[in-house]
Amino acid sequence: MAPSSSHIMNILLLHGALGTERQLAILAESLDHTNCRRFTFSGHGDGEVPGEGLSFELFLKDIDAAMQRSDGPVHLFGFSMGGYAALLWAARNPGRVASVSTLGTKVVWTPEGLQKELRKLDPALIEEKVPAFAAGLAAAHGPTRWKELVKHTADLMTRLAAAPLLTDDVLASIEAPVLLMVGDRDTTAVPEDTLLTARKLKDAGVMVLPRTCHPFEETDLDLLITQLMRFWEGA
Repeated sequence: MAPSSSHIMNILLLHGALGTERQLAILAESLDHTNCRRFTFSGHGDGEVPGEGLSFELFLKDIDAAMQRSDGPVHLFGFSMGGYAALLWAARNPGRVASVSTLGTKVVWTPEGLQKELRKLDPALIEEKVPAFAAGLAAAHGPTRWKELVKHTADLMTRLAAAPLLTDDVLASIEAPVLLMVGDRDTTAVPEDTLLTARKLKDAGVMVLPRTCHPFEETDLDLLITQLMRFWEGA
């Protein structure tokens, strides 16, 4: 589907925690007639986790580097953790963002919600309970490095829950239009919490995708692309 505008859209895709740019490959390939780019966040894929660990400051620098190759405002799309980074970057860089769209991004953190997520981030349990997932992580990040990445991701979530970066004031400062998407069966981002987040933004809409859980790989891409293109053209 081609944009109605004569200008080619600049789009930057941001993957989720424990992912790489390959997570969004099929989406990128489907966005015809756009200038669509993606990259792998620091500490993921072939990159070693830095000594200071993972942080959103590190991820924002990754976006800075990607944006240096951009001509004009960019539509940011982020899945899960990538959506959190996209909203943060938009808050700090008004005028450089045409829009922000997220899918399955958890903004509201509670002690109970944190513990629920941390239980999914135990390398030994991942190997025991979901060996296929463990094999996928090993292939994406290295046979030993993936376990360190999982531990650092758990640390990042713990710090984020204790001191959220997307505070009410930060959310309210975002000038660009925002589309928050979430699956109706997503137990990570949670539709109700996504609605609460939208009310704190200046210009935001929420779309609940039917029969959809959290993993990006289970998302109906045709539906996702249709809604994204409609939002981008309107923005």
